[in-house]
Amino acid sequence: MPVLFEKTSIKSLELENRSVRSATWSGVADRKGYVTDRAIDFYEKLASGGVGLIITGFQYVMPNAIAMLYQLGNYREDMLEGLTRLTGAIHSQGGKVMAQLVHTGSKANPELFPEEGEIWGPSPVTDPLTGRTPKEMTRQEITQAIEAYAAAASRSQRAGFDGIQLHGAHGYGINQFLSGASNQRSDGYGGNIGKRYRFLGEVVEAVRGAVGRDYPLFIKLSGHDYFERGLTTEESLHVARRLVDDGIDSIEVSAGSRASYDGMVPSRGNIRKEEDEAYLAQLAARFKESVNVPIITVGGLRSPAVISKVLDEGLADYVALCRPFIREPHLINRWKSGDLERAKCISCNGCFDTGLEGSGVTCKVEKKLKDKGKR
Repeated sequence: MPVLFEKTSIKSLELENRSVRSATWSGVADRKGYVTDRAIDFYEKLASGGVGLIITGFQYVMPNAIAMLYQLGNYREDMLEGLTRLTGAIHSQGGKVMAQLVHTGSKANPELFPEEGEIWGPSPVTDPLTGRTPKEMTRQEITQAIEAYAAAASRSQRAGFDGIQLHGAHGYGINQFLSGASNQRSDGYGGNIGKRYRFLGEVVEAVRGAVGRDYPLFIKLSGHDYFERGLTTEESLHVARRLVDDGIDSIEVSAGSRASYDGMVPSRGNIRKEEDEAYLAQLAARFKESVNVPIITVGGLRSPAVISKVLDEGLADYVALCRPFIREPHLINRWKSGDLERAKCISCNGCFDTGLEGSGVTCKVEKKLKDKGKR
């Protein structure tokens, strides 16, 4: 796998290989989003496994932006100490880490911020999964959210993160502004895709103002929403070109949300064969053909042969995985050692159950095997 193990750089970010741990909620913070010892242990173990770049689970930038219990937060100055501990632990193992920042918009869970009032969204469109209807954000609230992104970005830089990734996919806040299904505004932030881009463009501008032009700034972008009136690939390609003009350094191409039709969800199950893998690689290739920044593909990557094919054929510049690292934090080192068996992950999505219980995401299959071996 010579291409996977090439050393590369994106601005000041020097990477040992082309593997990326894609951001996924990990259930390792406390109830207010502060870093815990459990979070330190989780990410330190991951960093010791050889992955080229770790992107943290999404960090919410305002109190009313939390979507899930035990989600990492980045909305107060006194969180800086814990975030600095986190980057220090990862760097101590030779790892590189980016903070993924998010305002979850209408997907926020008001039960987790009862004192903060209503949930926000670009328009009062009922979320198809939660059944909640957000209040339409005022211009002042849009400005508040943009400023919160900038403040969190500054905090991340000071905490020692090697860069920032904005979460612009999976039906969360930025994606809600981009999507015609959730953004039905009639002001300057709604309408055609050029106007729906405005919120994201102003977030990028504010973040760049906070961290400077040389600090690595990535985005996870939905290449297609896969639901009625949702963001299309052509619209997303327009967004990608605008982002590059505005200073984005790399794009991770994802797609869909839990509300998408025909099973076109981001984390698909039952990936057992090579032909089931890399289900977004061809979509990523569309972006690689359209913009001149490194493209990261994510989605069901499990086998060295498939990963090599994606990289060798130039479908993407980097490959992102997450669930395989939950079962095998040292997967990249295993492959580098010459053991090229596919990842053990069977894509059952059972790993998230323990996260909801407050003990962080863990592989339920691996736990059963270990428990069976002890008998």
